[in-house]
Amino acid sequence: MLLTAISLLGKVIFMLYNAEEHLSLQNIWDVLWTGLPLDLSVAGLLTLPVWMVTAATMYYPNLRLRASLLPYLVVVLLFVVIVTVGDIVMYHHWKFKLDASIFNYMSSPGSAGASAPMTYIVTCLSSAFIAIVGSIIIAILMTPKRITEDGQGLNRTNFLATGALLVFTIFGITGHRITEASVFKFKPIVLNHAAVNTAGHMLHSFWIYLQAPDKQMRSMSNEECDRLMQDLYPEQMDDITDTLLTNIRPNILTIQLESFGASFVETLGGAKGVTPELCRWMQKGVNFTNAWSNSFRTDRGTTSVLSGYLSYPTYSLMMEDDCLGNFPSIASSLSDLGYQTDYLYGGHSENMNKRKYLLASGFQNIWDISNMDVPEEERDAWGANDSISFQRLYSMLTARTDAAAWYFGYQSISSHEPWNVPYHKLDNEVYNAFAYTDHCLGTFLDKISKTPVWDNLVVIIFADHGSMYQLDYQHPMFFRMPLLMVGGAVKVAKTVDTFISQSDIAATLLAQMQISSKEYPWSRNVLSKNYQYPFIYATYPSGLLFADSTGVTMMDLQSDCIVYSDGEEADLRVSRTKAILQRSYDKLKEIKAPSGSPKGGEKNITH
Repeated sequence: MLLTAISLLGKVIFMLYNAEEHLSLQNIWDVLWTGLPLDLSVAGLLTLPVWMVTAATMYYPNLRLRASLLPYLVVVLLFVVIVTVGDIVMYHHWKFKLDASIFNYMSSPGSAGASAPMTYIVTCLSSAFIAIVGSIIIAILMTPKRITEDGQGLNRTNFLATGALLVFTIFGITGHRITEASVFKFKPIVLNHAAVNTAGHMLHSFWIYLQAPDKQMRSMSNEECDRLMQDLYPEQMDDITDTLLTNIRPNILTIQLESFGASFVETLGGAKGVTPELCRWMQKGVNFTNAWSNSFRTDRGTTSVLSGYLSYPTYSLMMEDDCLGNFPSIASSLSDLGYQTDYLYGGHSENMNKRKYLLASGFQNIWDISNMDVPEEERDAWGANDSISFQRLYSMLTARTDAAAWYFGYQSISSHEPWNVPYHKLDNEVYNAFAYTDHCLGTFLDKISKTPVWDNLVVIIFADHGSMYQLDYQHPMFFRMPLLMVGGAVKVAKTVDTFISQSDIAATLLAQMQISSKEYPWSRNVLSKNYQYPFIYATYPSGLLFADSTGVTMMDLQSDCIVYSDGEEADLRVSRTKAILQRSYDKLKEIKAPSGSPKGGEKNITH
């Protein structure tokens, strides 16, 4: 009863906090009623050990029931309250149900809290503490010290009756385990998320997380999977149907823009007047108008672009130490040809295991905020403002005097919560933060284009992922992003309208440089004659997206429900999505080093 009450109360608070636009007494009632069978089922499962210990009083009448159950009750209530409060709080920022993916970020908790003010964090922690203490006290008072009946233990009839009631709450009338699919009945996805039992969702995702990669996400036979995968990722894609560069050995600069989804770029159908500089430069280079991100977080987007790899709903390759050095990267491919490789980040490179990943992927020098003299007024929660890091990037590139080829990676940080930037052009603080990064980017490109560095330079500009502002993961626009190639070594300005994912950037670039991309299993050269079936595959927490010329389909993994679809052939898109997901987890097992350490090691120089 207590566990169900916590869940119901949590759902009401969740809706008050996260579903303001859908808040009504009718919606609250519908959510609570729809989710009640799942709440009872989860509560029944968590109560099962209590029933088993209580059953022991049939044989041990003097068993101290409260003392025996206290450790379990404390652990269960700690878990239920923490995940319930945590889900309410983090959904406001992340827009997905709290699940086992949170364990990927435990090593860098600062990255999870940098977006929120300290008063907000203290309020949330205080609320959680009060809820935990209160629920534990109630549980203790509800649990009798002993169960006796005329000097005897628990009556066998009562025991069987309570057991039958417990089984009924777990399985319901149908006799089958109640799943999340039963609550996905609402049009706004936030109401489905409100109806889901948070504790059950976390337990189920954690169970999946603990399984070996090749045991996860399996929905079909290997033969069916192979049939659906045929020709999706052709092996021979090193040819080019269009030459974009003036020579095959230019210097390369990749600029990764934080959260810079297409929703902010007018040229791509986004908000007007937010990114005039990027839109202006799109007229001067190769503008990929149908580019999509592979994922929802910086760590996933970084590995998708720099390593040409797919993203995973339950894994972050950047966070998996035993994977590092076991999959390809642009930096590694170029360093093998004598390129000097460097990376500049305005924040702390230790966040989200970024430094280890960059080193293992072939970057010889890592530069971050620790190498910059940054005034306090030019810092935010994430590090140095973009004007500082872009200026540092300009100084480093123009100071190069040797003739050796180089590849430089850069990532911005300012277009991110809490939106505090030294720039005041737009009244909307979110738009203003993106306008600030856009201004810094335009200033940098204008300056560097007037130097000799520009003559043999290719600049590739892209987003790591989209922004949740006015969007959610169930909206395809979240995954749309800018992708631009400019520089003196770019042959001619043009637009490319074919589908291209973040993971395709590596093979497409390497093909232009006449470098084989055969070691990149998930990266496709979109300018190859063998790129016959353009499509997009992306993942987000507990969800998948597949887009092709027939439409876009998105599905929730834990409920196995389609949450968005347009166009025709939705069922075929779902089947192909599941096949790619299954094969990607098979591949994940292959790249996990049994020794638990990256093959590449940390042999490079760090700064």
